[in-house]
Amino acid sequence: NLHHVEIKDGSGSFSNQFYFTSMLSIHNTNNIELKNIKFDNNHYYDDMLHIIYSSNIILKNLSFNNANGDAIDIDMCEKVSIEDTNIYNSKNDGIDLMESDVLIKNVNVVSSKDKGISIGEASKASILKTKLEKNNIAIAIKDNSKTFMNRMDFINNDTQIAAYKKNFQYGSGGSVIIENSFFKNSENKFYSRKSNIVIKNAKLEGKIVKDGKNISIND
Repeated sequence: NLHHVEIKDGSGSFSNQFYFTSMLSIHNTNNIELKNIKFDNNHYYDDMLHIIYSSNIILKNLSFNNANGDAIDIDMCEKVSIEDTNIYNSKNDGIDLMESDVLIKNVNVVSSKDKGISIGEASKASILKTKLEKNNIAIAIKDNSKTFMNRMDFINNDTQIAAYKKNFQYGSGGSVIIENSFFKNSENKFYSRKSNIVIKNAKLEGKIVKDGKNISIND
């Protein structure tokens, strides 16, 4: 357990043949709980928090500010939950998933320069009661990943939803179902390539712009 800590101005490391790409690295472990932690201004290496080859991880009441790359990077993990967390101004993604099983609930991701949440490489994610605001892409679903989202707010993201195939070895694009959510922008942009986007019972303010096939909005 790691509780009530502030971590700032850190970096990564390469030592004793081990490569750590983040300010806080969690590798090859399980049953880890991080609560009430503030992460600020990491340098040189990509991530603020990197979790890999791990399971039963609880992240709760965290804040991430000014990540040099991704704020949270999760690779090849099972049973990870991220709750009651705020992520601001990441130079890359707010949350980046690869081959992982993750629950995201009550999270705010604001002003990510790339994606608010990136779900890739056969990941499975449930995202509930979360706000994605002023990101380049609010959420991307790629490469045989599957996502369910409910009670979301998508506010003034350059692209609201992008689903596509990037890495050929995963065989297909992404699939997402979004229910009971709110979209707002002058242009609400939805992008799909070899993927499926299904949006049900949504309220939308602004023009709807669809780019690609298999985009269903309140149909």
